[in-house]
Amino acid sequence: MKFRNNTSVLDQYSSSNISKIAFFLLGIILLSVSSKVSIPFYPVPMTFQTFVVYFIAASMGMVGFYSTLTYVVLGLMGLPVFAAGGGIGYLLSPTFGFLYGMVLASLAIAYFSKNLFSKKITKIALVLFAGAIITFICGIVHLAGFIGLEKAVMAGLVPFIYSELLKIALAVFSVYLLIKKN
Repeated sequence: MKFRNNTSVLDQYSSSNISKIAFFLLGIILLSVSSKVSIPFYPVPMTFQTFVVYFIAASMGMVGFYSTLTYVVLGLMGLPVFAAGGGIGYLLSPTFGFLYGMVLASLAIAYFSKNLFSKKITKIALVLFAGAIITFICGIVHLAGFIGLEKAVMAGLVPFIYSELLKIALAVFSVYLLIKKN
């Protein structure tokens, strides 16, 4: 298979609009399910929501971004897709910054993941790590408006460092395996 320049992994495997719609819907479903499943981890339980954001944005490009954006919009419209349900009240939630951070991160990841086929695993890792930084900056800044910056860092970042690094590593290797499959 000859890789085209400036495309996502999804574009390499499927060019039909029907397939892209199916992957768009799959992204929304994966985000919804991943927000509900909690796995015991140290020091706090872990969900795979950010892993899914990193993976779909890096592998599906803009389709992954649109899935993430639509997921957040559906949750704000009241569908119970977020970890604690859904609804417009989430806008006033201390943790809403992490949700809009995931949208911005998915946009950045989708944009910078173009043409990964000629890149090394380090490029994928840097792009996904940058996405995590975007997510956490948005989340911590929003949370700081409720509890102050120091407490926001201690509550919204420190307990999640290990699990986030694990999710980034899993996403990097998953995307890398997709790229190297052919």
